[in-house]
Amino acid sequence: MPDSNRQFPVRVDLRLTEEERNYLNEEALKRGISRQELLRARVLTEANEPAPIPKIKPVHYSSGRDSIDRAIDAVTRVYSYVPRHKLEPIVCTVICALNARAK
Repeated sequence: MPDSNRQFPVRVDLRLTEEERNYLNEEALKRGISRQELLRARVLTEANEPAPIPKIKPVHYSSGRDSIDRAIDAVTRVYSYVPRHKLEPIVCTVICALNARAK
């Protein structure tokens, strides 16, 4: 359109299913960029070339009592009817199981 009077940026609409949108949101979040940046990088990349997007950032969890306390607090907020002293051994078991599997 040589005689178009549009100026940058131009908006492009894309129709996605809810699952597709959630997937793109998760991918962008893992890489620390917006969904818009992720889509732009993938669309503007030549065929058979890797998209210039950041690698997925690894998640680091603190170790020790702090992580256990934060996990127990999170579970207590959801399951407020379960006493904290009963949640602690369950949370500790789950954290130990996850830690053992990661190695």
